[in-house]
Amino acid sequence: MKYRYWLSNIKGLSNLKLKMIYDNNIKPEEIYDNPRIIINKMYGCVEKDVECIEESKKKWNLDMEWEKFLEKSINFVSIDMPEYPQKLKNIHNAPYSLYYIGKLPNQNRKAVAIVGARGRSGYGSEVARKISGELAKYNIDVISGMAKGIDADGHIGALDVRGDTYAVLGCGVDVCYPASNRYIYNRIVDCGGIISEYAPGTKPAQYFFPARNRIISGLSDYIVVIEAREKSGSLITADYAMEQGKDVYAVPGRITDSLSGGCNSLIKQGAGVINNIDEFIKDILAEDDFYCSQIDFRKNLLEKDELLVYSLLDFRAIGLSELMEKLPMELYEIINILENLCNKGFAREINPNFYIKTL
Repeated sequence: MKYRYWLSNIKGLSNLKLKMIYDNNIKPEEIYDNPRIIINKMYGCVEKDVECIEESKKKWNLDMEWEKFLEKSINFVSIDMPEYPQKLKNIHNAPYSLYYIGKLPNQNRKAVAIVGARGRSGYGSEVARKISGELAKYNIDVISGMAKGIDADGHIGALDVRGDTYAVLGCGVDVCYPASNRYIYNRIVDCGGIISEYAPGTKPAQYFFPARNRIISGLSDYIVVIEAREKSGSLITADYAMEQGKDVYAVPGRITDSLSGGCNSLIKQGAGVINNIDEFIKDILAEDDFYCSQIDFRKNLLEKDELLVYSLLDFRAIGLSELMEKLPMELYEIINILENLCNKGFAREINPNFYIKTL
């Protein structure tokens, strides 16, 4: 882990280069021992990249920096780890690593991005909260960027019905931006997660936000745009989504309203139209047949007690102590069931007494 963390923090080495390292199956430890391996094994790397690595080695104390990071109570995952979101792996310029507080989205659940204008109208706010609340009631995750306006409304709509929602930030996960959304930030930590590709402590910068939009769309199965001007950051998210093969929906608005220009333009280009929230939810749920058949398939393979333990596992590591708190079983029973799940390929012990779901 400490080598992955080091590689993610080398100044001057772009995320694209880091992704190439992963694609070429070069381990971070190999690079630390022999920085020139990236030139020998990878097309597109130059001497400047090797110099960046060498310079980082001089300044970076592997053990000390990793220990300092662990003290922050922030989670870290890189693209070569099983906990990394599968939905992100195949997008263009996938983030090599992610930092998060709380948890990562459940890979077995659908996710919808809710994005739109910061200076939205009262109508836009109401629609965003209504849509996200209805999605959450059906255990569909809500993804957004925690910006003022529609983003915040999307998170709040899900939180108000105790749904899971995830904020992708254009700064470090330990930096609440904007500061006025501190209340939402704290609630998301308890009912979802705060996610960023930027190292803890990184301050927000204007050029970070367009890049983070590819992660918002990448984590989502559908993108909903509510009130966006013709030149809007929300349209960047929609563009990423279309590149990634995701369905984009827009809420139509009055042609005289500048806040509706971007949405109406998306509809003109072929985006789905949301003119009835219940029908929109039904359309999404109608595509769940394959997912439901997978769940039924698992139920047929697992015993009742195994299903109960399996339902509490996630794609993030969960400790045995946490499972003991949630299960009405003795320790030896839980351990036996976990061993059975591991043997059947449904779970894996990644560290002593820490397990993840694998199916």
